[in-house]
Amino acid sequence: MIFVPLSLFASFLLAIVLVWFARTHDLSHRAHKLFFALVALYAIQSLLITLRWGYDVTGAASAAALLAPVLPVVAYLSYSAITGPLRPARLWPLIFIPLNWLGVTFTPDIADAMILMTFLGFGGLLIRLAWKGPDQMTLAPLENAREIVVAMALTGLTLVASGLTDIYVIVDFIRNDGRHIGFIVSFVQSAFVLVIGACAALGRVSQWPESDDDMPAEATDVTQEDDANVMAKLEDLFERENLHRNEELSLRRIARRLGVPDRKVSLAINRRTGLSVSQFVNNYRIKDACRMLAKTQDTVLTVSLAAGFATKSNFNREFVRVTGTSPSTWRKENAGSDARQ
Repeated sequence: MIFVPLSLFASFLLAIVLVWFARTHDLSHRAHKLFFALVALYAIQSLLITLRWGYDVTGAASAAALLAPVLPVVAYLSYSAITGPLRPARLWPLIFIPLNWLGVTFTPDIADAMILMTFLGFGGLLIRLAWKGPDQMTLAPLENAREIVVAMALTGLTLVASGLTDIYVIVDFIRNDGRHIGFIVSFVQSAFVLVIGACAALGRVSQWPESDDDMPAEATDVTQEDDANVMAKLEDLFERENLHRNEELSLRRIARRLGVPDRKVSLAINRRTGLSVSQFVNNYRIKDACRMLAKTQDTVLTVSLAAGFATKSNFNREFVRVTGTSPSTWRKENAGSDARQ
C-alpha cells in the first residue's frame, strides 16, 4: 500500500487554495501578491516536510531550513500591506531572511535558535497589530476588516505555536533521540500550515477602479479641523453621494475623499460615536436597508446588496447589532412605516 503522509494532503489543499485565490483576487495589488506568495510558500514547505519525514529524503531538510525564516517575514509583510503602502522603510523585516540564511550556512549550531526567534518575534508582532483592531486595516474593505484582523491574530498565534513546537523537537532530540519528531513535524506542523494558508486566503484590499495602494499615508492637504468638523463632512458625504453603499469602501478611500489622514478619520469616529469605522459605516448601511425593507418588496438579499453589504451573513449580523432583531422580523413590524433612524 502506498504511504501518503498528512503533510502531502496539506500541500494538495493549499494548492487548491492557491488556484482559488488567483481566480478571485486581483493580483495587481501588492498585498494580494504577498498573500498569494505566502500560500505558495507554505504549500512548498508542506511538500518539503512530506519529502523529509514521509519519504526520508534527507536533502529536503536543508531546503526546508532555508525556507523556514522566509515564512514569518512574508506573513508579517502580507498583513502590513493592508495597513498601508509598503514603502522602503517598512520593508525592514526582509533583513531577517539573509541573516537566518547566514546562520544556517555558517553557524548551524545557533541556526535553530535564530529561526525560532524569527517565528516568535513576527508572530508576536502580528498579535500586537491585531490587538489594535480593525481600524488599522486602512486598505481593506470595511466589511472584511474584522475577519482579516481575526485571521492576522490566528496567524500570529500559529507562528508562535510553531516556534514552540520547534523547542519541543529540540528537547525530544536531547531526551529521546528524536523518536517523536516524525509525528510532531508531520501532524502538528501540517495543521499549522493549513491554518496559516486558510487565514492568508482571507487577506484582501479594496478593489476600486483606481488604486489607492501608492497614495501617501498622510493627505497632503491636512487641515486643523476638529473631530466635529470631520464628522460633519463625513456625514454630508454619505448623505449626498451614498458612498457608504459601496461594498469595497475602505478607511483609506474615506480619508482621501475628506482630504485628511486615515488616523484623523478613525479617531474622530471613535471619539464622537464610540464606534469603529466599520460599525459607523454599517450603521448608515442598516439605516438605508431599513428604508428599503419598509418601502419596497425587494428580497432581503437584494436589500443587503443595495445597502452595501457583500454577503447576507454580514448583513444579518450587523442588522441584529443595530436594530436588535432580524431583517425579516423588522420588516413585518415596520412595513409601510417611514423607517427613519
